[in-house]
Amino acid sequence: MIANKNNTPKLAIVIHTEEEFDWNSGFFRSNNDVTHGKELIEFCEQMIIASAKITFAMDYAFVNSEQGQRVINHFKSRQEADVEFATHLHPWVTPPFIDENDKVDELNSYPGNLPYQVEFDKLNTLTKKIEELTYTKPFTYLAGRYGVGENSYNILKELGYKIDLSISPFANFSHQQGPNFSNYTNQAIYKNDIKCIPHTTGYISHIQRFSNYLNACPNALDKFNKSIAGKIILKLLGVKRVRLSPEDFTFQEMKKLTLSLIAIGIDEFIFSFHSPSVKVGLTPYVKTNSDLKNFNIETLKYIQWFNQCNKNEVNNK
Repeated sequence: MIANKNNTPKLAIVIHTEEEFDWNSGFFRSNNDVTHGKELIEFCEQMIIASAKITFAMDYAFVNSEQGQRVINHFKSRQEADVEFATHLHPWVTPPFIDENDKVDELNSYPGNLPYQVEFDKLNTLTKKIEELTYTKPFTYLAGRYGVGENSYNILKELGYKIDLSISPFANFSHQQGPNFSNYTNQAIYKNDIKCIPHTTGYISHIQRFSNYLNACPNALDKFNKSIAGKIILKLLGVKRVRLSPEDFTFQEMKKLTLSLIAIGIDEFIFSFHSPSVKVGLTPYVKTNSDLKNFNIETLKYIQWFNQCNKNEVNNK
């Protein structure tokens, strides 16, 4: 692992800490069950033993639940050393509610699509609830469904936030009325004095130099997809989009992505997953005991590899 000249790569484990729901049935205010608290505590303890630093990006349904508060109380004394408590705004379960409807349409499932005052009030409610439970005001934000909008950064600044984790590089959610991040890479940027650290996502292939090219140039892939010859080249080179996550991605894929991003100067990495994935049957990514075993193994293997590479680099200086 070769870092840039000035900075050693840093890894944050960001957990989308949230309620359980059917991912294919829409967004409902009444879907606020949390039954995976015990499993989340146990798995996070394993990650901490492996020297992970964990950010719990928590939504209102989670922090307002009995099991969610057990998780908070378990880790509350270890803030700064091992964990950080952050906010994760799911508008459909976060008061105040603007109507009596149980179901929220797709447009309004993205926080950044809400009117300024509604988005502000919901995030303010969540912020105060987390501060009440953790005794610390959160300064890191992750929009539900990565849904930041034109008002989000003004609201974050007004509420005292410093860091946003909502950008999903190379992704375009506009077909479902969400944000378009297709012009973003994994490079951290600032918006209205808020530091935006993207959720680590990029491309791997059989040739790292080609992967590096795709990861450095947001629109490079589009040029190849415009022709049959270009699509054939992509297939022959095994190009695949990968997220730094055990949800659908393997250790080897995540390792290849990390090495490519480091080669082009990226030094801040976000490894993410949804908290219900720590228990069988709660997300599409962990349907069986075998899925859960692989999920755990791939996560710990990646964390240990990342930290060991950094140690080796320091020792070789």
